[in-house]
Amino acid sequence: MIILFNIAIVGLVLLIAYWWSNEGLFSSLLHLVCVIIAGAIAFSLWEPITMSMMSGGWFDNYAWGIVLIGVFAITLLGLRIASDKLIPANLYFPQWVNTAFGGISGAAAGVLTIGICLIGSGFVQSTNEIMSYQGTGRDENARAEIKQIGDPIWLDVAKLTSNFFSTLSVGTLYPDVSKSPLLQYNPRLDELSTLVRDTFEGGMGQLSLAPDAAKVTKVASSPEGMTVVQVTFNVKAKDFGGQLILGSSQIRLIGEADGNKIPDILYPIAWKQEIKEGGELLFKFDDISHYATSVPGRAETGFKFAFDTRRNPDFTPKFIQIRGTRFDLPMDDITVLSTLAVREYRGQPLSDEEIIANRDPLGKDIQHLIEPSSRIRKLRISTNGLPGSIEVNEKMYFLQGTLTTLWRRDGVSSTLSIKGIHADEGTAIVQLDVSQGTNAAFEDLLPIISPDSAVVFIDDDGRKYEPIGFYIDDGKKMQLTLTPSTPIRNISELPMHLLTSSKKKGLTLIFQITEGVRLREFRVGDYTIGTCNVLAERNKR
Repeated sequence: MIILFNIAIVGLVLLIAYWWSNEGLFSSLLHLVCVIIAGAIAFSLWEPITMSMMSGGWFDNYAWGIVLIGVFAITLLGLRIASDKLIPANLYFPQWVNTAFGGISGAAAGVLTIGICLIGSGFVQSTNEIMSYQGTGRDENARAEIKQIGDPIWLDVAKLTSNFFSTLSVGTLYPDVSKSPLLQYNPRLDELSTLVRDTFEGGMGQLSLAPDAAKVTKVASSPEGMTVVQVTFNVKAKDFGGQLILGSSQIRLIGEADGNKIPDILYPIAWKQEIKEGGELLFKFDDISHYATSVPGRAETGFKFAFDTRRNPDFTPKFIQIRGTRFDLPMDDITVLSTLAVREYRGQPLSDEEIIANRDPLGKDIQHLIEPSSRIRKLRISTNGLPGSIEVNEKMYFLQGTLTTLWRRDGVSSTLSIKGIHADEGTAIVQLDVSQGTNAAFEDLLPIISPDSAVVFIDDDGRKYEPIGFYIDDGKKMQLTLTPSTPIRNISELPMHLLTSSKKKGLTLIFQITEGVRLREFRVGDYTIGTCNVLAERNKR
């Protein structure tokens, strides 16, 4: 089918070229000028007219395409009628000139005409393919990377048309009325026209979004290479099935324009959302089956979309496009995420807003700080001489209680040595290092969060797990507190003074996790401290 599509595109362009070569060079040039002017007018009026027509109804999924092609067709018809009336006579050139150069200008008009029609058809609700042609989309073989799907077409009229009018939009035909040149406000329009169709179930999802269906509520960025945009959607954003479903291909973060250069375009690599069971979880757009989906029955849905800016440290976001609709960013209230927050906290007081602003809303990577094992690595002690404050079972595992001991003692028999921390049947012990300076530390939040804030691990299904204990490491001694029968409910039950003390001591939290689940997030109160991908396994060494 793709071969037939290529033949159809090339055949139509050649047919138009042949027609105008027979009409002569002057008529062909006149028509080309009319096509260029009609195209410029269509792209200039396209967005404001479409925005005024969209209301959240079924027609929204056809509005983008119908308006673009409709305005272009009507304007071209008007210009042709006017030109024929104003210039009724023709200029005569030698036949070879009419045939050769008339055919060239006719082919140019054909490329632009077919290009506009192809771009417009991409914005009409249908499948994500046209005669096996998909264009730009998510590659299922490359972790949903946004790229050209399949072989490029022989004559890419959509790309040629987009590039041509984008160049004119910042030059000769700059739109003085809307002051939103195509190059800067709808860059790479040919790609956008196929990306919006890359929805669930092969294009059955909606490809439009009413301008009042969403609002950007927060923007955060960090010098380490992360920009997070928080968007709230209302009921008008929902798909046909009553649930909002968004793929990474339908979301573009556009950077600040630099003259005639195409602005940077970023697609989200992950998103964070509320789940039905309560709380929020982080998900990645690393598969074509992964979509940001709203919780059924909710009137409003909030998503935090994460964009990777490491390849361009100077990237400055200007606006976000969701299903083609542009939403301005609250740049006057942009949050700057910085790793200096903790150091500044000790050096000078920070306001609540500054402390929150310096937290990464998606959390840091804490994978390397997690030990899914019941064994305490540094501990080498015997059960002989243990105080009555700590209980040990017959297999030499700690059950519960408190203990202060040297990390290592000489002459410990292997048969009497402590093996680690007991895990109930069907559970596994997971340890997390939250010491000062680590990615899992949260001392900067202590001045602003409630002492009743919970400290929890969250798994794939949104289930929460509270610590059953902790141990302190001062280099020589270990101070263990183990209370599996009464898990630690909030931060007031932890020795938080260790995290703000000038004398650094290690602090490791102990969790008892359902065996076989996969941990995804560590959270304190409403704040995500870190994210991970750790399988809770029993007795891992």
